[in-house]
Amino acid sequence: MMLPILLLGIVLLGIFAFMQIMVKYEAKAMEKQTQSYFEAIAVVLNADRDIYQARLAQAEMLTDYGDKASQQKDFDENAKQVYDRFQKFREYLKDEPELLTPFQNFDQLYADWMKSSKNITTSYKAKLVVDNKLQALDKDFYTLRDMLDTIEAELRKEVTTWTDEQATQEHLQLYLNAIAKILNADRDMYQARLAEQKILAGLGDYAQNKKDFEENTLQTLNRFQGYLTLMENEPNFVQPYQRFIPLFAEWFKTSLSMLESDDVKQMTSHQDILAQADKNFSLIRDVLDQAGEMVRTHGRKMEQEIAQDIAHYQKIAIVIIVAGFIAAFLMGYLIPKSITKNVTDISQRIKEISEGDGDLTARINSKSKDELGDLAHEFDGFLTKLQSIMRVIQDKSSALGSSTEQLDQVANTVNRITHVLVDSCNSIVSAASEMSMSNEQMSSVAHNTSSESGKAADHIEQGRGVVGSSHRTIDSLVDNIDITMTKAEELEKDSQSISSVLEVIRGIAEQTNLLALNAAIEAARAGEYGRGFAVVADEVRTLATQTGESTNQIETMINQLTDSVNEAFNAIKMSKNNATEAVSNFDSVIAVFDALNASFNTVHELSEQTAQATNEQSTVSQEISQNLVSMKEQTDGVDQASQEIRSQFNSLNALYQELDAQVSQFKV
Repeated sequence: MMLPILLLGIVLLGIFAFMQIMVKYEAKAMEKQTQSYFEAIAVVLNADRDIYQARLAQAEMLTDYGDKASQQKDFDENAKQVYDRFQKFREYLKDEPELLTPFQNFDQLYADWMKSSKNITTSYKAKLVVDNKLQALDKDFYTLRDMLDTIEAELRKEVTTWTDEQATQEHLQLYLNAIAKILNADRDMYQARLAEQKILAGLGDYAQNKKDFEENTLQTLNRFQGYLTLMENEPNFVQPYQRFIPLFAEWFKTSLSMLESDDVKQMTSHQDILAQADKNFSLIRDVLDQAGEMVRTHGRKMEQEIAQDIAHYQKIAIVIIVAGFIAAFLMGYLIPKSITKNVTDISQRIKEISEGDGDLTARINSKSKDELGDLAHEFDGFLTKLQSIMRVIQDKSSALGSSTEQLDQVANTVNRITHVLVDSCNSIVSAASEMSMSNEQMSSVAHNTSSESGKAADHIEQGRGVVGSSHRTIDSLVDNIDITMTKAEELEKDSQSISSVLEVIRGIAEQTNLLALNAAIEAARAGEYGRGFAVVADEVRTLATQTGESTNQIETMINQLTDSVNEAFNAIKMSKNNATEAVSNFDSVIAVFDALNASFNTVHELSEQTAQATNEQSTVSQEISQNLVSMKEQTDGVDQASQEIRSQFNSLNALYQELDAQVSQFKV
C-alpha cells in the first residue's frame, strides 16, 4: 500500500529537482547575458564613442581652437581606449569564437586608421575658427554630454546593486535598452559635433556634413525621447533630466545658424588628405557597429533558444509528471485489488474446506508472499495436524471395531455354551427326578444304577469341561474388554489434544481479528489513501471470524466424540464387571461339578451295595436331587449373565457405530 505513495513522492521530488535545475539554468543564462553579452555590448559602444572622441580631438587639432597638446593627448588616450576596449570585447567573448571570427581584421584596420590619422595631424592646420560661437556651443554641448554620461553611469550603478529577485530578464532588458539609447544618443551627439567640426575645418562635402549634422541631432533627440518613454515608470531617472530637451533645442538652433553663416561656407578643406582617413575611420566604425549588433543579435537568439529549451524541458516534465501520476494511480488501484482478490480466494478456499464433508486433505495452497499468504500457510499447517490426529482416531476406531467383532464372537460362544449347559442341567434334573421316583425299584435295578452312575459321571466330566471352556472364554472376553478400555482412554486423550490445538487456533483467529481492527483504524487515519487498505482489513477480519466459527464447530464435534467415547468406556467397564462376575459363577459351577462327580462316584460305589442299603440310597438320592436343583439355579444364573453380556455388547457396538460414523466424516 505504501508503493503508490512512495512513487508519488519520487515524482514530486523529481519535479522539485527539475525546477531547481531550470532555475539554475536560467540563472546561468542570465549570468551569461549580464557578464558577457551585456558587458561586451557596453564596451563596444564605449569603444565606438571613444573613436568618435578621438576623431573629434583630431578634428579639433585641425583648427586653431584649443590647446594642441591637450587635443593630441585626448586623441591618443581615446584612440588607445578604442583598442583596449575592443580587446576587452574579445575577452568577454573568448568562449564564443564564432562571434570574433568576422572581426579578425580589426588590428590591421586600427593600424591603418592610426597611420592615416597621424598623417592628418602632421599635415593639416586649421585656418579659420569661429572661436566665440564654438566655445559657447561647446559649453552647452558638454553640458548635454555630461547629462548623458551621468544617466549612463547611474543606470550602470543601479544594475550592479540589484538582488537576484530584481535581476529578471525583463528588468535587465529594460535597463540594457535604456543604456543603449543613452550611449547611442551620446554617439549621435558626437557624430553631429563631428559633422559640425568637419564643416568648420573645411573637411568633406559641406552639404553632406550639414545633412549628417541635422540627421544626428535629430537621432539624438529621438533616442533621448525613446529613453524617457522606456523609463517613464522610473521617475528617479527622468525628473533630474527634464531640461535636456530645451537645452538641446537651443544648442541645435544656435549651431545650425552658425553652420549656415557665410564665414563657415567660405572655409576650405584638404579633401585629398582626409579621404583615406575618413575611409579608414568608416571601416573601423563599421567593425564596431557590426560587433555591437552581432552581440545583440546573438544575445536575442540565445534568449530565444533558452526560452525554447525551457519550454521543451517543461513539456518533458509535464509528460513525466503525468506518467508518474498515472503509474501511482494504477498501482494504487491494482495493488488493493490484488490483495482483495487474495483475501476472497482464501475465504472461498476456507469455505470450501469447512463445507466439504470433513475433507482434511484439502489445502489453500496460497502462493502469496504477504501476511495473507502466511495466514493461509498457518491454516494449512493446522489442517495437516488435524488430519494426523483424525487419522489416529480412525485407526483407534478401527481397532475398537475389531475388538467389538471379537467380543461378538465370544458372546455368541458363551451364549451357545450356556444353552448347552442349561439343557444339560435340565436333563440332569430330569434324570434325578426319575431316579427319585424309581427309588422303590432301586433294588431290582441296582446293577443298572451302577451302570447309569458311571455314565452320569462321564456326563458330569463333560459338563465340567464345557464349563471350564466357558470360563476360559469369559477370561479372554475380560482381557479384550481391558484392551478396549485402554483404546477408549487413548481416544479420549487424543480428543483432549485436539481441543488444545483448537484453543491455539482460536487464539490466532482472535489476534488476527485484533490486527485487522488496528489496520482498519490506521486506514481510517490515512483517509483517502487508506480506503483500499480498509477494505483489505475488513476482509481479514471476516476471515478471522469465519476461522473462529469453524474452530467452534470442530470443538463441538470433538466434544460429542469425547462424550460418545466416555459412554462406550462406561459400558465396556460395566461389561468387564459382569464378565468378572460370570467368571466367579463359573468357578462355583466347576466346584458343583466337582462335588457332583464325587457324589456320582459315591453312588457308583454304593450301587453295588444297593440291595443292602436302599434307605441310604434314598437319602443319597435326595441329596443328589437337591444338588441338581442348586446346579440348575446356577446354570440359570449363567444364562442370565450371558444375556446381560449380549445386551452390553449390543450397547458397546452401537457406541462404536456412532463413533465410527462421526470419525468417517473426515477424509484424511
